[in-house]
Amino acid sequence: METPREYHTATILKSGKVLVTGGVGYTGYKASCEMYDPSTGQWSTAKSMATPRASHTATLLNSGQVLIVGGSTYGMDSGLATSEIYDPSTDEWTPTTDMTVPRSFHTATLLDSGEVLITGNSASSEIYDPTTRQWKPPTSMTVTRYDGIATLLKSGKVLVTGGVDAVNYLSSAEIYDPSENKWDSIKSMKIARRFHTAIRLSSGKVLVTGGVGYSDFLASCEIYDPSTGQWNDVTSMTAERSSHTTTLLYSGKVLATAGYGYTGYLYSSEIYDPSTGTWSPAANLTTTRASHTANLLSSGKVLITGGEKLGS
Repeated sequence: METPREYHTATILKSGKVLVTGGVGYTGYKASCEMYDPSTGQWSTAKSMATPRASHTATLLNSGQVLIVGGSTYGMDSGLATSEIYDPSTDEWTPTTDMTVPRSFHTATLLDSGEVLITGNSASSEIYDPTTRQWKPPTSMTVTRYDGIATLLKSGKVLVTGGVDAVNYLSSAEIYDPSENKWDSIKSMKIARRFHTAIRLSSGKVLVTGGVGYSDFLASCEIYDPSTGQWNDVTSMTAERSSHTTTLLYSGKVLATAGYGYTGYLYSSEIYDPSTGTWSPAANLTTTRASHTANLLSSGKVLITGGEKLGS
């Protein structure tokens, strides 16, 4: 990329290009954006956002536009409430209405309705309606949760796992039902986790990997089965990883890349095969990194961008 970044976002547009927004770099918080074109392998500058931000979310709307929500910026510990929308057809940003609660390190999930569910940094959640460009009144989650991970289930419901409250690491999980606009607690994970990943497999089950526990970096993994509401152990990764990425490949296997563990920043990667329930080593990245992004391109290749490494 043209600019080093961590805590940025990377979004695959309908054109197949990848929009990278914001983040933190050597010179602080960034409003700048850039675009990767897989057909040429080149980066180009895109129009900057109105507000420098990191730890924000980016969601591709059904319209093809991108909704940027919240994050943090210079001197802001509590997060931003502001949102803006990028239109790839014009390379322009437009402000949209603010959330009811400032948020950073939150989640954003595109629902089957085309609306966007925002959770985290609060006990409340709220929904953005792209047709009206308004936020719907917030709905209370079952607990206050920071750094949770949200996963859209095949049913259209949303699973949120782990993170922390004001004091404790969380093993708890809950599900949002859009048809009833309510949250329900479900059976907790077996291990409390933060900075983990959660990814929906082709089977509809959800694979949770790694993260940080009360005093440990984690290699352990578990799987949630929506049909039974149960969590099941699965083979651990070959390395402890937090702030890593997991990507569902076209083969149905899952690629886990880099992150941070007992040995420091990682450049290793490994692949999970749901048919055998096992992990196997894959090629190393060219550099160590954590808090990076991973996007599956239409070619089947995976684009890794930015993050933090030793000495950065």
